[in-house]
Amino acid sequence: MAKSLSRTTHRWTLRVPCGTTRQNGVMRLRRCAAAAFGLLVLAPALVACGDDGSGGLEVGDVVPARNDDQFSDGIASSVTLPRGKLEVTLGEPTKTLTANDTRQLEAITAPDGSTFVPLTWQYDAATFGDYADYLNTADTPAIDLVADGASYRLPAPQESGEGSTSFYVLVSGSAKEPSLAVEFDGVKQTLDLVTGDRDTGDAAALYKLKRPKSNPRSCTDSVKYGNKEVVVAPSQFACSVRQVARLPYAASAWAEPGHTWLAVTIRTSLRRVDVVAPDLKSGAIYYADAVTPAFELGDVKATEVIEDRGDRACPDVRQGGCTTVFHVIFDLPKGGSTRVTAELAYDLTLNQVYGGADAEEILKLPVTVRARTR
Repeated sequence: MAKSLSRTTHRWTLRVPCGTTRQNGVMRLRRCAAAAFGLLVLAPALVACGDDGSGGLEVGDVVPARNDDQFSDGIASSVTLPRGKLEVTLGEPTKTLTANDTRQLEAITAPDGSTFVPLTWQYDAATFGDYADYLNTADTPAIDLVADGASYRLPAPQESGEGSTSFYVLVSGSAKEPSLAVEFDGVKQTLDLVTGDRDTGDAAALYKLKRPKSNPRSCTDSVKYGNKEVVVAPSQFACSVRQVARLPYAASAWAEPGHTWLAVTIRTSLRRVDVVAPDLKSGAIYYADAVTPAFELGDVKATEVIEDRGDRACPDVRQGGCTTVFHVIFDLPKGGSTRVTAELAYDLTLNQVYGGADAEEILKLPVTVRARTR
């Protein structure tokens, strides 16, 4: 097997590209540069086996544990992030790993002056994704293990509320006072892995959030149609406010000091619209097939409107009409308005003409609805 060797001050080291490879039964994680994101991630890579039984490991390397929940009986603590609560357990630091401890199935000894720190973590299934509809960000937390004053970047936890991950981090020294430094979109927190003490900093408001309640409330009765020619039967339009939350993080940003994000989900459905001639003998039937929304909270325009494409049909080719779900985010100062106004500009497509009516192919219909957020 070809090797690419580069000379260091004290010893020869093997430089290899990132990838899943194996030599002498040893597989481990090595830090690799991720050009797409400019972050450090961890991926398996081939390493040379050292005579000291360390498998060529270096300080900062991460070794997968044998079982996903291997240290679940350790010291438990947690840190809350916009994506949910991250639960962490710390195992007993050790100098040696047995063949049953890792997926490499052979004993490993920490190099002189270093220690393995065992960790298990996962997002709490009861909180993960509670407010995901309003995040609208691909950001993941940047997490460093801090021990003996040195920091070691860890791979981000799996973004799921199911299943845990367990691994060993090789650190310099004896792993005194281990902690996590966690940063999400510029806001930092620290977590003492022994005492569970946290410094939440500007993320403190995350710990006051309660689980969201759907409790949909109708806003159908407040509807006003801006085209006097149309007739919409009560059964053909529906509006509901499905969720309201005040959040410290939404719309891809933390709220400004003294402000909060007010997030609300509004569902609307418009199906058949009739246009009837004054003589009541002719007319046309239209179905909604597109909508352009605009939202205001009092006189404050929405900061961001996120369309939920997983819970919509616009146009609905099977039943006709247009159903939409919008997650709307407002920058709310203390004492701000609690009344939301939705201006919905519908495009109506001609479906049927009767009685010889002269009908346009496309008709515009402005719709206004109002709803209270509490």
